[in-house]
This record gives sequence, structure tokens and C-alpha cells, in this order.
Amino acid sequence: MKRILVVLIFTVMSLNALALDLWVKGGTIQGTGSKETEELGYNAGLELSQGFLGFVDLGAGVAYNGNLKYETTSNQKNIGYDMVPVYAFAKFNIIPIAVKPYVVARLGKSFVVNDGTDYMNVSKADGGAYGAFGVGVEFLDSLQGELLYSITDVKNNPSGKDNVELISLTLGYNFF
Repeated sequence: MKRILVVLIFTVMSLNALALDLWVKGGTIQGTGSKETEELGYNAGLELSQGFLGFVDLGAGVAYNGNLKYETTSNQKNIGYDMVPVYAFAKFNIIPIAVKPYVVARLGKSFVVNDGTDYMNVSKADGGAYGAFGVGVEFLDSLQGELLYSITDVKNNPSGKDNVELISLTLGYNFF
């Protein structure tokens, strides 16, 4: 019985030592550059991170950027699609105290989904490389606010550019 108790305590302490953070995020996005979106889009995401050295968090995440609709052109109608970036990220805590400002960088691949564009015999849009950087702040040990600039390579993009540039404002909650 004592062995089982010792193994159980050791297991709990080992899992606690991992100190993984699971963030659930949501917010709004807006296109930038020469092709802005017609209206605000939405963003929902999930990130899993691990702290290192007290000031760096490394992790991976997935997000859903929805309602990306662009002004119509003469040969295409209903230009719009959603994107799902899958990425690795590094978050650098500037001052790791009660309110923690940070800088974040992301790198990954984005996929085009829910493509509602009528292409009229033109190849459909296809996702590519994804990169982002931004600033944010963690507060109350479980809340997070983030302002992020992202750029995604989209082949056959119906908006006329190969890069989709977005600015997002998100709020997050840490489950554990």
C-alpha cells in the first residue's frame, strides 16, 4: 500500500513539473494592406505551451480565422474563405511579474477552408506558409490579451494578392 501511495505521489509531482499551459482564445480580425476585408472577421484558437528559463514559453497552436470576405472583382463573385493556421510559437516574457507583457512570434502552415468563392474556371485558393508576430499581456494568472500581425501565403488568392495580411485582437483564458 505504501508503494502505491509513493508511486501516486511521484506521478502527481511529475505531471505538475511539466507545467503545461492550455490557452483558449477568441477575438476579431481585420485585413490590412491594399486588400482589406469588407467587415470584421472572427478568430478562435487553442494553444499549448511550456515555460522555459522563466521568461520563454514555447508551444504549438491552431486557430480558425473566419469571415474573410473581400470586395468582388469583375470575374469572381462572393470572394471569401476561412483560414486555419497550424503553428509553433515562441513567447518572450519581458517582465515576468504579476502583469506580464510579452512579445510573440509564430511560424507554421495555413489551410484554406470554407471557400465560398465562385472562381469561374480558375484554380481554387490554396494555403501556404504562415508567420505572425505581436505583443500581449498576461494578467490575473489566467487571462491574456494579444495584438498580432500575421501574413499568410495563399496561392490563387481571389483577392488578387498572394499574401493575406491580417491584424487580430484576441483575449485568452488559461485552463491549467
